[in-house]
Amino acid sequence: MISSASRQDDRPTGSAGTGGLTRRSLIGFGAASAAGVLLTAGARPMAGNPAQQMWDTIVIGAGASGLGAARVLADAGKKVLVLEARDRIGGRLWTDTTSMGIPFERGAELVHGTTVSTWGLIDQLGLQTHKWENEYSKWSPETSSWVSQGDFEFYHFPQGAPSFPDGLPAPLDGETAEAWLLRIGVPRDNYPLSLLVIEVDTEQFDVLPAEYIVGDVEEALELQSESGQIPPEEYGDYRVIGGYNQVLQPLAAGIPLRLNSRVHTVEYRKNHVSIHVGSQRFKARTTVIALPGGVLKHGDITFSPPLPAERRDAIQEIEYLPVFKGILEFAAPVLAADPMVAPAWDLLETYSQNPPTLWNASVGTPGYAGQLIVTWMTGGKAQELLDLPEHERHLAGLETVRAAAGDPGLEFVNASTYDWSKDEFARGAYPGPFSRRSGLNGPIEDVLFWAGMTTSTVHSSRNSGVAAAGQVLEALAK
Repeated sequence: MISSASRQDDRPTGSAGTGGLTRRSLIGFGAASAAGVLLTAGARPMAGNPAQQMWDTIVIGAGASGLGAARVLADAGKKVLVLEARDRIGGRLWTDTTSMGIPFERGAELVHGTTVSTWGLIDQLGLQTHKWENEYSKWSPETSSWVSQGDFEFYHFPQGAPSFPDGLPAPLDGETAEAWLLRIGVPRDNYPLSLLVIEVDTEQFDVLPAEYIVGDVEEALELQSESGQIPPEEYGDYRVIGGYNQVLQPLAAGIPLRLNSRVHTVEYRKNHVSIHVGSQRFKARTTVIALPGGVLKHGDITFSPPLPAERRDAIQEIEYLPVFKGILEFAAPVLAADPMVAPAWDLLETYSQNPPTLWNASVGTPGYAGQLIVTWMTGGKAQELLDLPEHERHLAGLETVRAAAGDPGLEFVNASTYDWSKDEFARGAYPGPFSRRSGLNGPIEDVLFWAGMTTSTVHSSRNSGVAAAGQVLEALAK
C-alpha cells in the first residue's frame, strides 16, 4: 500500500523483526484528462487504434509490477500495450502533490536499502533521498523514556531476561505469540521494545502465530549483555525527496499506456487472448495480469474459460492486512519533549497508544518550513482506527503527536488518510501474515502470466513483473 519500512519481501537474514513480515510497506505518473487516453510517455503518440492491432503482450495494471514487466518486454523489442483502470499509473504507489504543502505518499513510501532494484532507478534519475537514522521507541508517554532503535537497549527485557538452560521452548500448534510468551515466563510488561515493534508492523500478538517471533526472541536473548550503540549497518530505509512516483518515469517511458481502461473480461486460449474494456476488445498473444490479489479475489475480472480450480482456490486464500496511515501537516517542526531525541527525528513509536507510530515525512525537504507526520498502525488495532469517522482518526493520531511533543495544545493545519481496503482497484494495502503466497504465479496455457498479486514493497512488485516478463519472452520464443 501503503510501508514506512516494509520488509515483508526482503528482510535481511538475522535482522531484528518477524522473519518475513511487513514493516510499513505500505504502498502517479500523472492523470489523464479524458477517459481512455493513450499515453506513450517519452515518445510520439502511437499510430492507429490499439483495439485493431495484435499485440505481443497486453499488461493489465500500471503499478510497479505491471510497468516492470512492460519495460522488460518493450526493451526486448516486443509490441506491448498497458491497460490501467485508474487515471494515473503507480497503483498503491501514489504520490499526492496537491493536498498539502509538499508531495506526500498515500501508499508506499520507503526504499528498503541501496541494493534493491528501485535504487537503480533513483541513481538513473539522480533523485535526492533521505535515510532514516533517528528512530526511537518507548512503552508509554508517562512511564518510560525514549530508547534509540540503534542501541542494544532496544533489545533488552525491561525486568531482566528469562533463562532457558534447556533451550527456548518451542511453540505449541496453534499457539499465539502472546500465549507462548506468557507460557515461557515473558509477560507483556517484560517485552523488549524490539518485540513490540512487530505488532506495529503486522498483527498483534493475541492473533499472530508464535512461530513468527521465535527468531526475534532468540535474538533479543543473545543481545542482553550488549549495551550502547549498535554498529551501523549498510542496510537502511530511505524516502525519495519530491515524491516516490518519480521512479516510475523510466519504467513507463515510451510504452503505449491506456488509462481509465478497466478490464472486465479476459478470454484466452493457446497463443491468443482477448481483453475486454467496456465494449472494446484488445487482442494479444499473451497477457501479464499485474493486479493486486484482492482485486482478483473479489472477482472483478471474469476469465473465460474459468481459471483452473486450484488457482481459483489459491486466490481465495489471499488475505490483506488492515493498515492505517494518516498524514498530519503542522505549521512548524514538532520536537519531542525528550532532549535526547534528535530535532530532525525520523521515527517515534509509543506502544501504549493507538496509533503508536509516527514518522517524519518531510525531514530533508529543502525550503519547507512545516512538517508532515505520518501516523501508523496495522492489524486489528488499525481496523479499530479505520472504523472511526475520518476526523476521529486524525484526532487519535494527533493525541500521539501531542504526547510525543509534550504539548497538549498542538494542532495540525491539514490532515489526510486513505483506506486502501475501500479502493476498488486495490481491495487492500498489502497481504498480511495469514495470506497465501505460493501457487499463485505459474503461467496458464503459456498465455496468462501473473505479477504483483501478493507483494508488499515497490521493488518486490517490480521484480515480480520482471520475472513474469521473462516467462512471457520464453513463451513468445516457442
